[in-house]
Amino acid sequence: MTSGWTGRAGQRARTTVDRMVAADPGLTRWHLAWRATLAVACVAVAEHWVGSAAGLPALVAMLLGGMIAMNGAFLLAGRPRLDAVLTALGMPFVAFAGVLLAVLVDGHLLASRLGFVVLTVVAVYVRRFGIRGLNYGLLGWFAYMFGTFSRVRPDQLLPLSLVFLSAVAILVILMAGVAYQRPRTQLGAALRAFDLRIAAVARACADLLTEPSAKNARELHARRFYVLEAALIAEGHLASPAAAEADHAYRLRTGLLATELAVEELATATIALADSGGLPEPVLSASTATLRALAVRDPDRAREHARELDGRGLSESDGLPLASLADAADRLCDALRPHTGPRHATDDDSPTPAFEPGVQLIAGNLPGSAGTAADALEAGPRWLRLSLNSRQCVQAGLASLLTLLCALPVSPVRFYWAMLACLIVLTGTATSGETLVKGAHRVLGTALGAVAAIVAVHLTRGHDTLVVTVMAVCVFLAVYFFRVAYGILAFSITTLMGLLYNALGEFTDTLILTRLEETAVGAGVAALIAVLILPVHNRNTTAAARDAFVRDLVDLVKEVRDKTAGRGCGTDLLMSARRLDARMHQLALATHPWGGAALAGIDTAPVARRLASYSAITVRAKALATAAAMEPKPVPDLDLVAPLTMPLRRLTGDYTLRIDTPYAPLRRPPAPLPRCGRARTLRVLADDLAGALDGLRAGGDMTTWIPSSQTVVAGPRQR
Repeated sequence: MTSGWTGRAGQRARTTVDRMVAADPGLTRWHLAWRATLAVACVAVAEHWVGSAAGLPALVAMLLGGMIAMNGAFLLAGRPRLDAVLTALGMPFVAFAGVLLAVLVDGHLLASRLGFVVLTVVAVYVRRFGIRGLNYGLLGWFAYMFGTFSRVRPDQLLPLSLVFLSAVAILVILMAGVAYQRPRTQLGAALRAFDLRIAAVARACADLLTEPSAKNARELHARRFYVLEAALIAEGHLASPAAAEADHAYRLRTGLLATELAVEELATATIALADSGGLPEPVLSASTATLRALAVRDPDRAREHARELDGRGLSESDGLPLASLADAADRLCDALRPHTGPRHATDDDSPTPAFEPGVQLIAGNLPGSAGTAADALEAGPRWLRLSLNSRQCVQAGLASLLTLLCALPVSPVRFYWAMLACLIVLTGTATSGETLVKGAHRVLGTALGAVAAIVAVHLTRGHDTLVVTVMAVCVFLAVYFFRVAYGILAFSITTLMGLLYNALGEFTDTLILTRLEETAVGAGVAALIAVLILPVHNRNTTAAARDAFVRDLVDLVKEVRDKTAGRGCGTDLLMSARRLDARMHQLALATHPWGGAALAGIDTAPVARRLASYSAITVRAKALATAAAMEPKPVPDLDLVAPLTMPLRRLTGDYTLRIDTPYAPLRRPPAPLPRCGRARTLRVLADDLAGALDGLRAGGDMTTWIPSSQTVVAGPRQR
């Protein structure tokens, strides 16, 4: 009995861990959350003694140290050790500058309040310098806030410097030493998440076969997109020399692309079989069993069930998808083993070039929509072509000033909560839609957190250990979910603030409700300004993302043509394919701004319809690029331009577009196209891509099954 219970508990634990790894490729959020929690705890304990020894109130020193630890956890995440140390060296100076400014304007009420407005603009302006500038700006703003409302005296500046220096020293020891996040570990976690998301696709395929429905079809579409997302994150981690050597990185990229294509073949074959609606019971049972085995990552059992698939007696419309499903399952069984992949198509005697990733990660995460929003502004009227950062500085100045005027009547003492909400809502967003979503999450999370704070304070009163535990959990949840669901961060921080004010002896139900009112004022004003003043509309960002996608697609087709003609020796088609994947991800972010960085809700019907055609084009373009990259010799007689030129002209609206480039004519007559082999495969893949492009122009769904190149060339399997 005990063995059975422990076995079930162990299985549940493994399932939970697998879900966490799949939801967080690279375990970036997990590592950041526990390291931030550890840093805040260690710094708070240390500053309790440092503050007392330096003559500062212990709680003030702990709060300032905890602020540096929380900010530093974000700032140092994903940085090499030396870069982390150099970046951390600037933190004490930024924090000291914020407190010094608060001391200089102390006693001048108007200047003190306007200081929040000025620092809000500065914090938004320094975003142009990347993550380092963003976090330095926030750190200076927070230091000014603490200095203003703690009424720091000039004689306390030296003790505060000791607090800042000791907090940064502890932070560096933890983040760059004891709890350093190794690139190779991140890559391994990203590859494991990739495998787990493949298993989720297989599970969704089995569900669709068992119960064909529009909901299950959309779920399958979303799972396929999440595989692409995990592959992009793995691609970004390959850029680190400490994670993978160049040759190994090339082979991993090749293997991941081949696996993605197998996943797409499995999904499209499943959709075709589900649409047929009349499969014999043995075929349906064997297909479902194969998919279920892949879903639990049991390749041996999946192969065993795949051997039972027999397409004899089926019509061609059912037999081809069944053969394709069996072939894809066989290739996925190999893919679920260690990721080595075939060698990249380079000469064995030539040195491997430095690996260039198709996407650059930001602190271990895929880029947000800021780059695409900046591109959208370039296409606007000339008189409105302010840069994205300049627009946001104007918005920050107006929003912070209006927030100050609206927040003072609510609470002349706690108005900084509204200023903070205004700053946070305007920080980390690029479009008006994202600002609206973040503002709504901020208010909703604060409202729920206010209730939780009241409950937590009453339940933990008199239990110091429990109070500290709840605070640690709040820090962990805030950091872990800040990119996935910003409302959870607002909820956790509000609960934490309630416990802190209770420790200060200032907590009342009225106080926490005042925080909610101030937050609503700040978030509402920020969202209103973002929509009305120099807005960056989502429709413009979506159009810019679509244009960038089309440009990279045209470039990829040209590179394929040059490679097959023998003129693209230095072209890395697989990197270009990954760049197209990155464009697809940007298009999804622009199309679905309310889904957040994790694209939650991408399986809803409107979003699935908007992205289906572009997903189909991406898959077919990657298949064509991969096949061309693996072609050992040029095929100058193969004309891939004919089927693709007109669809691309219609898609771009440029009827002067040339895919091919003039070159010297062949001295001999062209040979006829082979009936089989790689040339035939390339032609079939080009025709598939042309069909996907025409489907997009016609507004088609493009979720119907198109036979894979292996099935077209080889035909159904012989049993």
